[in-house]
Amino acid sequence: MKKYLIVALAAFTIEVASTMYISTVADRSIAMIFWAFVGPFLGLPFIAYQIEAKNWNDRIILALVSGVGYSLGALLVYLICILKL
Repeated sequence: MKKYLIVALAAFTIEVASTMYISTVADRSIAMIFWAFVGPFLGLPFIAYQIEAKNWNDRIILALVSGVGYSLGALLVYLICILKL
């Protein structure tokens, strides 16, 4: 259960960080270098748990959990950036 929470949080963080990277590139900000550097480190939890997955059921659950994390990250970005909440 703990690994699924970690994967969901990592996916959430990657989604938000990738949006920040795109935003800094669009704004032609030097901060894009920071987001480009941090990006690969955010995926480390995925790698460890995907390698450890021994069967397809676990891989599917990991994919579902990461999908939920990405979706929640996109929803947060939508609410904050698009709707200006």
